[in-house]
Amino acid sequence: MKYIKQYGELRTGTNYLKRLVELNFPDVTVFGSILGWKHGTYDLSNTIDNTRSHYEWIEKKTKKGIVYSVDNLPLHKHPPEVLREAVTGIHYLFSIKKPVPFILSYKKFRLPNKLLTDTHIINLCNRYNERYRKWLEMYKLNESRSFFITYESLIRDINHVLLNIELRFGLDKLSPEASYIDETNPVNASTDIGLIIDKKKTFNKAYYLEEKYLDEFSESQLNIIDNNIDQGLLEEIYKVGL
Repeated sequence: MKYIKQYGELRTGTNYLKRLVELNFPDVTVFGSILGWKHGTYDLSNTIDNTRSHYEWIEKKTKKGIVYSVDNLPLHKHPPEVLREAVTGIHYLFSIKKPVPFILSYKKFRLPNKLLTDTHIINLCNRYNERYRKWLEMYKLNESRSFFITYESLIRDINHVLLNIELRFGLDKLSPEASYIDETNPVNASTDIGLIIDKKKTFNKAYYLEEKYLDEFSESQLNIIDNNIDQGLLEEIYKVGL
């Protein structure tokens, strides 16, 4: 079994990426909020838990021989000894989405009944900058076993993304000759016990690929985003990202 730890902002396709990897590579487990919250601002773990490494996180979240996830769910399939062994050869996937669709998606998910104010936008830009600076630092420390996955590339061509992950991480496909399997239904917010697939809907990739989300912002709002996002940071990540 090979293990992958995820990091990335909310609404950047982390659940979709986890689904794709586990659909196509049967001997892989992708950890979201195991070994630390995947959306948190930390180097190797979750500062909310006051932990500084994966190993320390395991110790802190273990009670009577059972490890609990960030969601405080018992991880019966992942006892402490399995997680400690997993850490020794762990790989990393970092997810990123462009700032404008990230802010819109965050607003719809976390602020559905509130007006998106200029202050909200600036705060989200600052949050985005802070977290991705941390994750870029972590990526650089683990570059040989890490990938930055851009959301736009993932929904444009899963074959390109999954092939690169397969080759760098030394994974085995479900079927060597078969095409990669896509997930056409939305992959909703989940826990580490399992993903939630919405079988009643299909995901509209064109909305993002054709940048239709731009129509939902005023010119003033777009200027605020442009002026508050660290453009150098964004350019560097998209340069190294798939």
